[in-house]
Amino acid sequence: MSTIYGNPILTPLSDPSTKIYGVDFTNMATSSAGTRTNDAASFPDPQPAVAGGTGSSPFDNIRPWCGMKRFTHPDAGEVVSIPKFYYKWETDGTKMTGLKISMTKHEGFNTSPAHMDRGDGKGERDVIYVGRYHSCSTNKSTTGQKPKVNITRSAARTAAHSLGPNVWSFDFATRVTIWMLYLVEFADWNSQYKIGWGCGNNSGAENVGASDNMQYHTGTMQANRTGWGVGVQYRYIEGLWDNVNEWMDGCYYSTSGMSVILNPNNFSDNKNGTVIGTPISWGYSSAFAVSDWAIYPNATIGDSSTTIGSCDYWSYGSSAPCLFCGGGYYRGENLGLFYVDAYMVSDARSNVGFRVIVLP
Repeated sequence: MSTIYGNPILTPLSDPSTKIYGVDFTNMATSSAGTRTNDAASFPDPQPAVAGGTGSSPFDNIRPWCGMKRFTHPDAGEVVSIPKFYYKWETDGTKMTGLKISMTKHEGFNTSPAHMDRGDGKGERDVIYVGRYHSCSTNKSTTGQKPKVNITRSAARTAAHSLGPNVWSFDFATRVTIWMLYLVEFADWNSQYKIGWGCGNNSGAENVGASDNMQYHTGTMQANRTGWGVGVQYRYIEGLWDNVNEWMDGCYYSTSGMSVILNPNNFSDNKNGTVIGTPISWGYSSAFAVSDWAIYPNATIGDSSTTIGSCDYWSYGSSAPCLFCGGGYYRGENLGLFYVDAYMVSDARSNVGFRVIVLP
């Protein structure tokens, strides 16, 4: 593991390749599985670790995926790097039908959401960092401690930024960026079945770091993928859908719909945002609308499904503005990478913690 000092820089920062890696989700209403396209068309499925063992992925030597590495940040703790890349949502009208990723900015491609110019005076970022773990009592990403819970989203925002001028609370733009990377790599919306069910013990938060002994960057520590429990990670980021849910900043609900905020200096529970649209009121997403870089569900199959659409629950209500994501310790097959729900501004729950990001 490397250590970051001062303003962190990853080398190399770009991939000379002009290749495009894509996935088609035209049949999302009938299947969670997509079809690989472009230079990924012939790729086999990744094989994440089971029981903490080894694994493999055809993307392991391809940026930006292979640029996701573990570091120790002096302010934030243990983090995972995500290099800048370029993407293109494929659409039919406003409906998302596929996604393409490249390290080269081809025609029609845009900078990945977490790295784009956020309007904070720093321009585009070559790399950002995500807390490897849920934040603990010190607000840092530190192994072996329980996640800090029973905290409102605004308090989590303050706690994260107290660590340093470049440290912020995990936001929607970063979540979408991770969604993009996962979708192209796994070509399937059902993260729980592809990597591991995750969630937890069905009763309370446990110490983070359950995946520390995993021999591979992606997989589950459980004996099989359909075993409940902590220790699920994607590209070294632990707990994206296990142990506790986590607050998602840079977005909020209102009577106008869902609003997003890119500039971390303007993160808020109820102002400074740009409306992207109105998600489904509740249910299991069978289609996503595209609004610039953001996506949100605009169709639902209603009942739970592990084979159709995103397989994860999403809800919208104008009276509950604060979004949270991921699977917590309660068990459910609808609580994977794409699970999104919301609480009130004053809500502080034992099942919701937070994660830090570093925006150099």
